[in-house]
Amino acid sequence: MGSASTHFEKLTRCCMKCRISQFLNKTIEIEKAGVARVAIPFHGDLTQNADFLHAAMLFEVADTAGFMAANSMEETYSVLTVDYHINLIRPVRHEGILATSEVVTAGRTIYVTRSDVYSDSGKLVAAGQGTYTVSKIRLTDLDGYED
Repeated sequence: MGSASTHFEKLTRCCMKCRISQFLNKTIEIEKAGVARVAIPFHGDLTQNADFLHAAMLFEVADTAGFMAANSMEETYSVLTVDYHINLIRPVRHEGILATSEVVTAGRTIYVTRSDVYSDSGKLVAAGQGTYTVSKIRLTDLDGYED
């Protein structure tokens, strides 16, 4: 692998250039190759009508963390989500969320990750598993990767 920290920084910067990342005010951290964390702070506009954080936010942080964990191990091409399963364990009210993800299987073209999502108070609120494929999209062609 090339310069891991440079690849991690470029990948994080690229993901943070996405409008959804900016809108949700995400924080993204790649701890090491195959391990990533993504957080979204609480915002009232992200709730459903019972005032719980919308489940789409739990999916979003889990999938993004899985994507970052997988792509941290692939330095040439972007990975793409091909399948994601999530179990919603408990609702979240008035708290931000943090997903931690780790690659559990790394093949030549397929990565499988496991993600756990926690509320700010430390409660496990969701668990998921994602499958990512290596695309033909060069990372260097993505906005933000080479900036």
